[in-house]
Amino acid sequence: MEQRFKHLFSPLKIGPAIIKNRIELAPGCHMLASGDGYVTREMIAYYQSIAEGGAGIVTVGESAIDFKHAAGHRFQLNLGDDKVHAGLCELAEAIHKYGAIASVEVNHNGSQIISSGLPPISSSPQFTIREDRAAKAERRRRYPVMKMTLDDIEDTVEGFAKAFSQLKKAGFIMGMLHSGHGHLISQFLSPFMNHRDDNYGGSFENRLRFFDEVLTAIRAEVGRNFIIETRISADEFLSGGLKQEEMLEIMKRVQDKVDVCHVSVCTLQDPLLTIYQMQPPYIEHGVNVHFAEYFKKHLSIPVTTVGSINDPAMCEDILSSGKADIVAMIRAQLADHEFANKARKGYASDIRPCIRCMTCIRLTGERAHPIRCSVNPIVGREIEYWYGYVKPPKNRKKLAIIGGGPAGMQAALTASERGHAVVLYEKKEQLGGNMRLAAALPFKDDMRRYLKWMIRQIEKAPNVTVRLNTEATPELLKAENYQAIVVAIGSIPIIPDIPTEDPNKIVWVGDVDSRKVEPGERIVMVGGGLSGLESALALAERGKKVTVIDMLPESQFGAEGPRGGVFLNKKHGTRFVTEVKLVRISKEGAVVQDKNWNEFEIPCDTVILALGFKSETESCDAYTEMAEDVIFIGDVRFPHNIYQAVHDGFHAAYTL
Repeated sequence: MEQRFKHLFSPLKIGPAIIKNRIELAPGCHMLASGDGYVTREMIAYYQSIAEGGAGIVTVGESAIDFKHAAGHRFQLNLGDDKVHAGLCELAEAIHKYGAIASVEVNHNGSQIISSGLPPISSSPQFTIREDRAAKAERRRRYPVMKMTLDDIEDTVEGFAKAFSQLKKAGFIMGMLHSGHGHLISQFLSPFMNHRDDNYGGSFENRLRFFDEVLTAIRAEVGRNFIIETRISADEFLSGGLKQEEMLEIMKRVQDKVDVCHVSVCTLQDPLLTIYQMQPPYIEHGVNVHFAEYFKKHLSIPVTTVGSINDPAMCEDILSSGKADIVAMIRAQLADHEFANKARKGYASDIRPCIRCMTCIRLTGERAHPIRCSVNPIVGREIEYWYGYVKPPKNRKKLAIIGGGPAGMQAALTASERGHAVVLYEKKEQLGGNMRLAAALPFKDDMRRYLKWMIRQIEKAPNVTVRLNTEATPELLKAENYQAIVVAIGSIPIIPDIPTEDPNKIVWVGDVDSRKVEPGERIVMVGGGLSGLESALALAERGKKVTVIDMLPESQFGAEGPRGGVFLNKKHGTRFVTEVKLVRISKEGAVVQDKNWNEFEIPCDTVILALGFKSETESCDAYTEMAEDVIFIGDVRFPHNIYQAVHDGFHAAYTL
């Protein structure tokens, strides 16, 4: 039996309720509500699965007080519509039946609303930039933001109170008031955003007034027999914005109206800074815990911390050392719905790790796509995969899986769970495939943890036989007489034939990341995709002088990967040269050509190629007649990312 976590699983009394443990599902965009803001069956199943997994508090992601001025994105709840009531009742019931406390994050986005046909409103007139989703990605539309009148303020205060009333009537005993991240309440609190010259702006007391009135109205509506948690940004990280000292004074003034202070950071007013709010793998875990610790020392109410906390041992340390009372996390519980139950029962090593790839955030936040997770294929599809719609196979098959990368390993695990007899072939001496390269850099600890987890699960799987150092030749497969074959042989790097005066000057990014090759001090990285940006960042952190070149504009660099690659590279001195292509390599450096056909040279010691991968298709034809069912998955089907690889493996095994 593994370590038990005494503090993590100790109950906590808040207001009228006992929280069974200190784990909270942090709010996040789910995109599972209907277009008109109602609860759906998919939404209920999604949140029910987290409650069933053992969380103490399950917070439904950002919900608008109305769809007139407050909505920040599509497919969120509309708490301003009374017709949402029936669905809210079912949602609360689904969460409460597993002993969790159901909560909803209630918000008004202010200047950051999506277009409703009306201009955005905020504390002060300003401009905000929103992507016009109907146009091309690079086009932007500027929306004028209107200063709220006193009538607007009164209506909005009433709207917040009505939203919390909706929750209480539907059976919720807790709600979260979003007061941070640059949304409307913080647009009044922040001196960076609030430029009013009336009773709601200017002085500290005036900027506090709107927040205080909202809380007063909510408490008057729901009474003391209801838990109010408020989410704040301890520090906006903006020059002229809120700092933790002032935010603490704000919380001291209102803590008599609040039951829990949920301490986050940052503001969406500067998208570059959101890496400290929603951390990519380049940022350390628990990066914002010290802010919660600061607030806990000075407040008399419980404090919640949040921010890349995805390990039960880290949770236990935070709680046992008195830095916070509750730990909130969302991505860790998306990666494994059973996070809390596994930790409580002593199986923490079986928790599937989050790799912080940002897929969940990118899909929901940028594409209005229903919530998904790279490493947990059932997220957002709980009805389909948890409630009997997928049956065990009629016939248990003898199955060969060729390739031990993420696609092949996921296919093996899922096929094993369904009862198939699996033989997993890997021609190298160890499992992992290209995921080993993805995990090679110092800051890719999340990926290394996931790789180790996958291998442990394969080793424990009851119906899986692994054959390393074994190439699955047609002759071998014929002799074994498999009923189904899954081909997951991966991909190979794209290495173009570049004219060069010095062959020793050019290397592949994988050899650099794995430290097989040591580059010089001045580097040209060819490729602004994920692998190029991450390798450039690792080299820049070592003090190398790095220039990244690509044929794309900078706005498209690393588009399919975690946020922050370009920003953090620039912080470490990396230079970017965009919309150029490498034409040859001289003894002095890399010769590039811009879109006007002009050539120029970038002096360097080493040119690193990070141009992605291509399918290894030459051997595919040999497998097509080897069994009744032959399925191609992962990079061999279409080189992309770990999300595609894992989901391909999962779906292939479920269709057999």
